[in-house]
Amino acid sequence: MTCKEKRKAKQDERDIKTAQEILSGQVKIHYERPPKPAQANRKGGCNNTEEENEYMVEQFVRLLSFILPAILELLSAIEDPRSPKKIKHSFATLMVYGIVIFLSHMSSRRAANRELAGDISFEHLREYIPQLETMPHADTLNRLLIAIDPEGIEKSYGEIILQFIRSGTFLKLNPSRALVVIDGTQKLSRNYCWDTNALGRNEGIPDKERYRAYTLESVLVLEDGTTMPLLTEILENEIYGKLDSKQKQDCEQKAFMRLTEKLMKLLGKGCVTVVLDGLYATGPVISRCEAYGWDYMIALKNGNLKTVWRDYEGLRKIEPENILEVQWGDRSQIYQWSNSLEYIYGNNHKKLSLNLVVCNESWLEMHPRSGGKPELKKSKYAWLSSEKLTPENVFKRCTKIARYRWRIENNFLIEKHQGYNYSHCYSYDWNAMKGYHYLMKIGHFLNVLITHSSLIKEYVTCLGIRGFIKKVWILLTGGIHNSRANSLIKVPKAKISFCMFKLIPG
Repeated sequence: MTCKEKRKAKQDERDIKTAQEILSGQVKIHYERPPKPAQANRKGGCNNTEEENEYMVEQFVRLLSFILPAILELLSAIEDPRSPKKIKHSFATLMVYGIVIFLSHMSSRRAANRELAGDISFEHLREYIPQLETMPHADTLNRLLIAIDPEGIEKSYGEIILQFIRSGTFLKLNPSRALVVIDGTQKLSRNYCWDTNALGRNEGIPDKERYRAYTLESVLVLEDGTTMPLLTEILENEIYGKLDSKQKQDCEQKAFMRLTEKLMKLLGKGCVTVVLDGLYATGPVISRCEAYGWDYMIALKNGNLKTVWRDYEGLRKIEPENILEVQWGDRSQIYQWSNSLEYIYGNNHKKLSLNLVVCNESWLEMHPRSGGKPELKKSKYAWLSSEKLTPENVFKRCTKIARYRWRIENNFLIEKHQGYNYSHCYSYDWNAMKGYHYLMKIGHFLNVLITHSSLIKEYVTCLGIRGFIKKVWILLTGGIHNSRANSLIKVPKAKISFCMFKLIPG
């Protein structure tokens, strides 16, 4: 019997066992767990011919041409504070140069000077990106970002996202509510205070003082799993240019209120589902979501909202029907829930009606990392749901919505360690640091659109996302000859077109 036949026989045995359990009432529902996508693992990698390389570059430039000119037009609306008589590089040139730094996964300003700013590389890049009229020094871009309002860059990026959400491409992939995941992460940390906006930790304790730049990020998760960066709220002590020593430092709760206000202006009230971790299981956060008409799934820890937990434990004894047993792939899940739990918070004793679900999950770890024998693993999850829970919707809300929170952790991994150098300090000037951050968001968004397009699916599957980006930019800066691609990006677009971005699942 071949390996394939053995695997099929084992799968048939599992199916028969599951069917018996369903008929006996031990398991009510069985769901397949989708496999994780994997990069090709053949010998030699992806050895394209010269014609295939030309076609790959052509499609990359073609996709870029449908969106980059309109992005530069949006960015050009930002006020340029420089003297017109002293300008050597146009504003559009510096903006496209900043985007290219992150599109091509440059690790630093010095790396950009070394690998992009050479005479030969510039001549080749200008053939494909005519908006790059001259090749500036990375310090020139830094000086511009110090002087301009960085919020203008984020505002332009918000307009890009808005046009994408209103496009037919997005509506085909995501016909229901927009799923937004929000979480905070550290950008960089130093043992000295380089700017008054930096948040302090362990202040006053010798040798343990740390100062950091901290951000609250949001990502858009499509139904097919594609994750795209949304807006950012950077925590800073100086709000509106004034530092109030009597107030506490900025925190994630305050930043959440500012970020959700921006998201509401961008996405509107209703038609949004927000996924949050346990830090945001508070009355003000839930009230904000309800005020905006947003659906939500919020993780709840054992120590949080003790009155809600107490009511849940009491009602669970008299609501035995609120239980569902599910077999999700190789994992057994038991869901228990209670609806309309009363929670009172604040000086005004505001009342909220909460719905709580608890999932106890168990599975057999066949290959433990310790190298030992197979062992039984158990885990417990709890979430607050804006919708009342029923046997029909509890699995979907927990597995297809709440557990998508890990997508933002994967986004952090990509931006920090897979090409975008999230934690690198491109500038110690706070204003410029924010500008670089917003340019990074644009570059990341463009790479997500392009690498998930069906036009280049074959190459991305073969090379992987990072390998594809690396190879394309080596070919672009190395002067690959492609007369068809050279002419594609020269046509200016007044409006961003997403018609060519037939995305594939992430």
